[in-house]
Amino acid sequence: MAWPAFPRGPFAGFSAGAIAGILLPLLGWGLAGSTPPTPGEVAGVSDPGSVTKPSYETILADDNAAVASGESLVKGPLQSALVPLELLSLYTRRARLTGNYDDYGRAEDLMARLQMQFGAADSVCLARAKLHFALHRLSRAKQVLDGCPRLAGTAEDLGTRADIAFYSGRYKDAGIIYRALVDQVGTPQTYIQLALFAAKTGAPGEASAFLEAAEKRYHGASPIQESWLALQRGLIELDRGRYEEARALFTLADERLPGYWLNQEHLAEVARLMGDTPGAKRTYEKVVKATGAPEYLDALGFIEAEAGNSTSSKGLLDRAEAIYTERAKRFPEAIAGHALTHYLSAAPQPAKALTLAEANFRNRPYGDAAIGLAKAYLLNARPKEAARLIEQQIVQGWDTAEAYWVLSLAADAAGDPARAKTAGVEARRRNPHSATQYAFAF
Repeated sequence: MAWPAFPRGPFAGFSAGAIAGILLPLLGWGLAGSTPPTPGEVAGVSDPGSVTKPSYETILADDNAAVASGESLVKGPLQSALVPLELLSLYTRRARLTGNYDDYGRAEDLMARLQMQFGAADSVCLARAKLHFALHRLSRAKQVLDGCPRLAGTAEDLGTRADIAFYSGRYKDAGIIYRALVDQVGTPQTYIQLALFAAKTGAPGEASAFLEAAEKRYHGASPIQESWLALQRGLIELDRGRYEEARALFTLADERLPGYWLNQEHLAEVARLMGDTPGAKRTYEKVVKATGAPEYLDALGFIEAEAGNSTSSKGLLDRAEAIYTERAKRFPEAIAGHALTHYLSAAPQPAKALTLAEANFRNRPYGDAAIGLAKAYLLNARPKEAARLIEQQIVQGWDTAEAYWVLSLAADAAGDPARAKTAGVEARRRNPHSATQYAFAF
């Protein structure tokens, strides 16, 4: 059995604006944008030859200094919302840079103070909605936006609502807004939103073109953005089964932001899919050392299990599960999709997987969550429900190779070989490696 790809999206959150006052000098290269989400955040790329790009370690050190300075400024009563909002953006950005959820907790604590003192301000209202969205709390994000009438109809309001529609499974509604924003606003952000929408609704070629359009329209100088765009283009190629192209783009992303573990993790993923398990293992070990993230502990645990190293595998998987359990205490919505892979494939636990998958789908009833729930149904010997769920998503507009491959597995298990064959053909048409890339044992 091939190790399944980890859930990759979204790392949603804030666009970090220019740091005001004392925070600005601490980041000599500026905060042109935070690590972008999927979909919906300003991003782009500077001219690769225009400046020497700092490494991940340099950027993180600058962020740490900026956070420390910001925290010193907000220890007492808040004099305005400006610096706290910038600090909040830094927290969410650093959380994505490091994979550490502690900063999300700090962001929530700071947001509580902001809301208490400046709750009526539009900037606070929007930041609060985006923080809920970043933590996958769609209904709460929408409630906050509904309570901000002065924001209604703005590009930020519409873009966030489109993202909420997308992750709620209302793809047609989301697509209408994304296209309207591209036509009427045409910022890098709007092209990225449309690109990542297209990638999941059957138009990967268009998605790549939209990402290229976003790059051309961005005039900032953020290596994070530059790297992220290459990474996203690589993910589109990976989902099409174009491994060489994906590896080249992941390598480019790594060159644009040297030392960033997220790029290296995707290089490990594609290496494993191309049969280089030893190389993938070495890279995953570095990523685990850098982040301690449970997803990559799972990947290592799976590799060790395949090699027959059961004791080592169990130790890695137990560490991963302990981290998921701890994070779930405060951020159950945010970790659900990532933890689900653990209970579905790394350390299969049918009952736990089903409970988690159902909660995840209730919270975000979109394609990737539906695929996770369908797998949980299969793991619990409920193939007809799995097939019906994926069929519904396809009718709504979700169109990925993985969806069709899981449908083929479900239809076959449900005793419908004709439908299984048709779905399998559709999956391979989108990605010729579907049988191995999306392999799932149940």
